[in-house]
Amino acid sequence: MIVHAMARRALAYIVRQGERPEFAPLLGTLSFLATITLTVPVEWLVVVGTLTNSRRWLSVAACAAAGSSLAAIGFYFAFHHLGWSMLAERYPELAATPAWLQASDWISRYGPLALFGLVALPLPKLPMLAVAGLYRLPIQEVVIAIWSGKIIKYTLYAYVVTRFPGIIR
Repeated sequence: MIVHAMARRALAYIVRQGERPEFAPLLGTLSFLATITLTVPVEWLVVVGTLTNSRRWLSVAACAAAGSSLAAIGFYFAFHHLGWSMLAERYPELAATPAWLQASDWISRYGPLALFGLVALPLPKLPMLAVAGLYRLPIQEVVIAIWSGKIIKYTLYAYVVTRFPGIIR
């Protein structure tokens, strides 16, 4: 219930700020906070931000991607440095979950390309970020995979919103 109320307040705040010059960076900051707290899907922020100010749809998408990417990279570094022992200690059943097994398989087969694919889709990313951090993939490739996946996804969301409902017909 509290998360729902927070989400409504955040979305109402975005709508009120739509015409301000610093709207897109504000949305990027909110995207960072939404990703780091896992409270509101950034896709919602992009859709509401684009509907609020459709003239700035590209900067809305870019700032949301930047903020969300920074948070996701922070998760990657947290898992990279904390390692498996801390995760296994706190969540011993984690390694047997289907999401973990699938993420491990994809990362071992495809590396950063799997991370890019998952980040570009509207799916849960935390298991994949955890596995990528534990596999110690090259940091530059991880940063590029996360940022490029998010910029593609959020730009596509913003573009579709600016063309809605015409694009559906």
